[in-house]
Amino acid sequence: MIDPSCAGLLGEHRAPSTPLLWDDAGRRWLSAGEVRAEVLMLAATMARPGKQLIFLLAANHRSSLIGLLAAAAAGHAVALVDPTLPPEKLAALRDRYRPEIVLAADPSPALALCGGSNWTHVAVEGARPFMAYRQDAEADSPPAPELGLLLLTSGTTGSAKFVRLSWSAVTANARQIAESLAITPDSVAIAHLPLHYSYGLSVATSHLVAGGRIAFLEDAITSPDFWGKVLASGGTHFPGVPFHYSVLARLGLELVPPSVDTFTQAGGHLDARFQTLMQAKASDRGARFFVMYGQTEAAPRMACLPSERLPEKLGSVGIAMPGGCLRIEDAEGRLLPAGETGGVVYEGANVMLGYAEHRADLTRGDIMGGRLETGDLGRLDAEGFLFLSGRAARFAKIAGLRLSLDDMERDLGVLGMVACVDLGERIAVAFEGDMPADAKERAKALARACKIPATSFLIRTLPELARKSSGKIDYARVKEALNV
Repeated sequence: MIDPSCAGLLGEHRAPSTPLLWDDAGRRWLSAGEVRAEVLMLAATMARPGKQLIFLLAANHRSSLIGLLAAAAAGHAVALVDPTLPPEKLAALRDRYRPEIVLAADPSPALALCGGSNWTHVAVEGARPFMAYRQDAEADSPPAPELGLLLLTSGTTGSAKFVRLSWSAVTANARQIAESLAITPDSVAIAHLPLHYSYGLSVATSHLVAGGRIAFLEDAITSPDFWGKVLASGGTHFPGVPFHYSVLARLGLELVPPSVDTFTQAGGHLDARFQTLMQAKASDRGARFFVMYGQTEAAPRMACLPSERLPEKLGSVGIAMPGGCLRIEDAEGRLLPAGETGGVVYEGANVMLGYAEHRADLTRGDIMGGRLETGDLGRLDAEGFLFLSGRAARFAKIAGLRLSLDDMERDLGVLGMVACVDLGERIAVAFEGDMPADAKERAKALARACKIPATSFLIRTLPELARKSSGKIDYARVKEALNV
């Protein structure tokens, strides 16, 4: 049976004539009625007995969102995969998970993925994506009834590990985000982050559930055309990772169209200088700047720092999402009081069902029970605002001392973009671009504060710090580029 609400993502309360998806090529809005017709037509085409697994090669194109909504409407499980992954990594994922259906905005990677004799290609029309069926689908057990969405834990490396999410978790978090950011039917998402990246997906889903609009853009923010397209679509919400805000700080907000009244930042730590600068510049133009915190395992947002509280709570990632709860626990799972640092635990309706590493894992149910041990370290203040101090796994051990690489990056980050990488008994400090004038002195001072020899730091520069498609630093590739 087809679910016209698409698991709650495409509410039936929308008037058919209201704008929903921006057609960048035609410079026009597709109405909710047009989108719903495409979604339901595709869902009917995919309707088959039993639940199936769909691989959606998710580009920043309206057809990818239509494919996602159609999968939800048809009751299937859908995995969002980066279409730019190397063919051998796409093939490895296919062989491990054996999807019954493949959807793609661009047929080229899909044809490479499902070009064998046991695949049937289906002609599609309109805004719907290319589609192919696997003929021996009965060979695999169906995914669990509650499984809706699969997101890779590392979408740019082709990791075979997926986060298993229910549609209820996805829609619950979308509503939490919409409430935290006060998204309305007049809001227009500037959907430039990859759709297969949990942050990019949440931008789309939060606007969907709030009745807002979505403008998918495939351009980088440094592209000469980017801000012109934002202007043409009337974009109001700009989401960015630290890299994007370092670029905006350099270029200035003058190039941002006046329609943009909401800026959100997630995807890693943004230096306090940039946070203060962005909040001040946003305030000057009557806009808001939100710092957010999350993980793919939480669908993905867990906390949000309200724009008006940023000056007094600088360094915090905010309070728990509406209906969620943040806790700080020690290594034995005991609750710690406000002000003490320990492991960050989140509880809420948006927590994943668990992980998957092969097809058989898709039959499993919920093993998390709404509780996520994040692997982050932090503390809560008396008002429940979370201050992170690093990843439990992002530590180096020098001279017997356990040192936070994230804390070191924050200290050295006042000089410029930097990545700290554990080399065993040394720490590589890689600055992006030219070597800062005070780099060696700052590193010596940091070494004294950490009570380690100054020679523990290997200071280098790279023309550019390797980043994942999400904008986060790719530490493995940075280490490889340093050739150490």
